[in-house]
Amino acid sequence: MTRSTSTYRRNKWLIAAVILMILWSLTPIYWTLKMAFQSYSDAVAYPPVFFPSDITLGNFLSIFGIEYTANNGEIVKKSAHASRVITGIKNSIIISTLTTFITLMFVVPLSYLFARMEFPHRGKLLFAILFSVALPPVSTSIPYYTMFIQTGLVGTKTGLLLVTLTITVPFITWMTIGYFKNLPPVEKLAVLDGYTRLEFFFRIFIPMAKNGIIVAGVLAFLFAWNEFTYAQLLVNGTPATTLSSALSGFLFMLPFPNQLAATLLISLLPPLAISFLLQRFISEMNIVDSIR
Repeated sequence: MTRSTSTYRRNKWLIAAVILMILWSLTPIYWTLKMAFQSYSDAVAYPPVFFPSDITLGNFLSIFGIEYTANNGEIVKKSAHASRVITGIKNSIIISTLTTFITLMFVVPLSYLFARMEFPHRGKLLFAILFSVALPPVSTSIPYYTMFIQTGLVGTKTGLLLVTLTITVPFITWMTIGYFKNLPPVEKLAVLDGYTRLEFFFRIFIPMAKNGIIVAGVLAFLFAWNEFTYAQLLVNGTPATTLSSALSGFLFMLPFPNQLAATLLISLLPPLAISFLLQRFISEMNIVDSIR
């Protein structure tokens, strides 16, 4: 066997593996997209319909509480989950936005402190941050639930906001420490120009670290938007329910898979839009060096 033949076979298997991984990743997305635009009869048909012939926007109208008339003349009433979905979207936007701003308010100065300054017990505090990042949410869900019952925070947006910050603040801090550390060490030059530490931080360092801060904000928003464990435990079925916990309602009592798929697509829109609009900043930031 010649070397070129061996290389060709190895590349052939590599290409096949890449195609398989792409299909594995895109098939659930296509299936959700297909079901979101299908009628209910096609969505529950067996054998399943792979390529729907009748495209409808009725599922999106239904989950927003709007009745519609199908192509066959059938009047489809609004979804029984419409109020939960609408409330979940509003609460998710509020909690994710507040989480992003509050996280950045804490993370930017905290990461600067760890990355650019030396102080006693710095290593121990860094280990504490890493340990909090490593803890899975389910391991702390019961203590949080017990504490929030006693403080009256169960079923409130404030309670979910506080518990979400316990995830975003340590993780984003750990991520941005490496990025801040790799920025040019210009503090001494700023001192020579007459800047105080506070002036340097706001007038020089933050503009210099703009890309990393934007990416940190995007990740904080995505963490808050996609958070499910605490939302399901603390606010599901209450006026403070989020979109992620509202989605679970489609799996019980009234299982409408096409309406579930439409809601899933709506839940994907904000992360996709944010990632698309800010992709220039994300690509300019070296994520690998940041985490390292």
